[in-house]
Amino acid sequence: MGFLKDGRVSLWFGVCLILAVLVADPAQAAKAVTKAPTGKKRDLVVLDYERWLDTLKGTVKNFGKASARDITVVVKFLDKKKKVLGTQRVSAGDLRSGDQSSWSLAIQERNRPATSYQFEVHAIWQ
Repeated sequence: MGFLKDGRVSLWFGVCLILAVLVADPAQAAKAVTKAPTGKKRDLVVLDYERWLDTLKGTVKNFGKASARDITVVVKFLDKKKKVLGTQRVSAGDLRSGDQSSWSLAIQERNRPATSYQFEVHAIWQ
């Protein structure tokens, strides 16, 4: 029990607790995704995402029959009242049909109070 006395376990537990509180609820996160896009935009979909403090990470997948290049994920950051705080973009590279790619975005300070997100995915189709 000596390891409990030095405070390392308590500190570790506290950090884990803070991270758990700061990470978005998956049920809430699913609600934040915008309505299904139409046409070619439907072929590129943000499958999932999660927030870790000041970083937003996610995965985009190409469900289309063609390859997509220069994929850009546009993220709108929304407050509790669904007011747009700001918009940021992140590149996800190129994807062949059926492929998926991870992306990571450092959240700008003005967008950090966001409680939900909307996504648009843009690309050049081949």
